[in-house]
Amino acid sequence: MAKLTIESLEDLRDIDRVLVVGVGGGGDTLGALILYYRLRALGVRVLLGNVVWERFTLDPFPGPVPLEQLVSAEVLGRSVALVNGSSYVDRYGYRFKPQIVRASEILGEKAVFFDISKGEVGLVEAFDVVGEKLGVGAIVGVDVGGDILALGYEDDLWSPLSDSISLGALYKTRVPSVVAVLAPGADGELSQQTVLARVSEIARMGGLVGVYGLTRKEYKYIRKHLEMFVSEASKIPFEAFEGHVGEKSIRLGSRTAQVNMISTTLYILDVDVTYNNSSIAKIVSGTKNIDEARKAMNRNCIYTELDLEEDLYKLRSKGGTLTGRSLLDIRSDSRRRLLLSGCTPLLSR
Repeated sequence: MAKLTIESLEDLRDIDRVLVVGVGGGGDTLGALILYYRLRALGVRVLLGNVVWERFTLDPFPGPVPLEQLVSAEVLGRSVALVNGSSYVDRYGYRFKPQIVRASEILGEKAVFFDISKGEVGLVEAFDVVGEKLGVGAIVGVDVGGDILALGYEDDLWSPLSDSISLGALYKTRVPSVVAVLAPGADGELSQQTVLARVSEIARMGGLVGVYGLTRKEYKYIRKHLEMFVSEASKIPFEAFEGHVGEKSIRLGSRTAQVNMISTTLYILDVDVTYNNSSIAKIVSGTKNIDEARKAMNRNCIYTELDLEEDLYKLRSKGGTLTGRSLLDIRSDSRRRLLLSGCTPLLSR
């Protein structure tokens, strides 16, 4: 573990190469792109990456995309590869371009594909590989919405796996790292107020590095490419920048996100303080594959995005119609079964 001690983003100019990686799934590519442009404007030599787990509207198969299903890419290790605008995924004959490939096409340069299917161990290894083979001297892990700050017992937590595994990997990699939270509450999970309260807790522990906001320059760079990305949460900062205020229904109406000027803000956090304040990142510590991580969460009564995707896949395979109501019902029924299975809730420990 190596600690990245910086006082501001400007300090990253002293590092040879910085990786900005979206850690919460495919849509976080767009959020990471905002910070990518900010750092590039500061003169930082920056590389864009993403932990590839796409929403079912783009990828109908459950779970993150394994590296073995990536085509036309430069493999660097068992969980990491360089992609270009011609790369694509082939999942059982179904082909699509993950969002990091779309970003690579826009930028006209290679980007980094991270495979989280090998669990925390695989992602730590992948981060170490980019340090060794690509000369990356620092990593900034970007999470849109702020679920990476979840404690695990929240009723409105939908997708804890990717964030928790990524936080553990950022903490354990040999490459010095920090955490960045963009647009608190934008994914309709933890509320904006909850995320800001968690940021304040980390600040009281000395873990807040800085607070930044979207600028017109970054807005203009990205706005013209916005429709290339499949994301609701990561587009909210741009809607807020245009002056939209209020609640936005997302995920087929199953969730609501607050949209206001706070949605344009970015919080840089010390990775050690953030990890040590996280119960669920420790739950998935040492996991060697995504199913092992899921089961560790389930033992603590935490229903994950992998559980939900598998439930939705079963519904679609039976010809069922997916609506916001059915999505909520499936999650509610499955969480109830999990609670009756003999699991041990975090709060009871």
